[in-house]
Amino acid sequence: MAKYILQRLIYMIITLFIIATATFFLMKMLPGSPFDANAQKMSEEQYQSMLEHYGLDEPVPVQYVKYITGMVQGDLGVSFQYDNRAVTDVILDRLGPSAQLGAQALIIGAILGIILGMIAAIRHNTWVDYTSNVIAVIGISIPSFVFAGILQYYLAVQWRLFPPSFWETPIHTVLPTIALMIFPLAICARFMRTEMLEVLGSDYIELARAKGVSSNSIMFKHAMRNALIPVITVLGPMTVSLMTGTLVIEQIFAVPGIGEQFVSSINTKDYPVIMGTTMLFSILFIVVILIVDLLYGLIDPRIRISGGKK
Repeated sequence: MAKYILQRLIYMIITLFIIATATFFLMKMLPGSPFDANAQKMSEEQYQSMLEHYGLDEPVPVQYVKYITGMVQGDLGVSFQYDNRAVTDVILDRLGPSAQLGAQALIIGAILGIILGMIAAIRHNTWVDYTSNVIAVIGISIPSFVFAGILQYYLAVQWRLFPPSFWETPIHTVLPTIALMIFPLAICARFMRTEMLEVLGSDYIELARAKGVSSNSIMFKHAMRNALIPVITVLGPMTVSLMTGTLVIEQIFAVPGIGEQFVSSINTKDYPVIMGTTMLFSILFIVVILIVDLLYGLIDPRIRISGGKK
């Protein structure tokens, strides 16, 4: 296990280095500079002074070496948009709302989706199963921003049950959480139903029933554990996407999260914040993939992560 984790950590470092390098040079390939919008208001001396202050007048290889060196030391540079403010501070200030919103949507959506998928599999070919399928299809096929608009119109504007936007009290988190959790709910319900039907028809389940094992034990000890593996595979990358900010939902509900900041950084060409946000997403994504791989062995002991031994 230790050797496997060490190997994966080395792969993670190599992957992050490649992502950081690609992101840096892609930013440098963009036309113009972050100060072009205000170039007409500045003299040539002031413009050059700004480039020198942020190190943008240096050759690109020198900027690259400084960026990689700073990133290794935990320094992602300073923001062009917020006067000399560290990128890490900008991201950390925005991470809280995004992480809270994503965690709420993921936990509630995954739990409800797993329960719905299990019930649909148990009540196969009944109205419960058909209703679950309809919910899953609607949740997957309709974008979350459509649900956001519907929720805002009926629950906030027409019925005045919840505030339409902003991020001030727990009640303000209800509508964006509901809008965001529908997709993971639908995905979990669909995968859980399919896997449960396959597992419940397996020979070892029939053998357990023949031996007189109780229905609850078969359902939760054998069927559910095996059916959860593909669900966890899907939830891993989805966790990172939800917890690092959703561009549209945060814009619709005026949530001061990373997604809203990312859009603002693109509009202002704030390269350090764009690169810092990209690295944050990449690090979390790779770490979650590692955790998912480790969870496979805990859920199903037959899966050995060291060489595939059985």
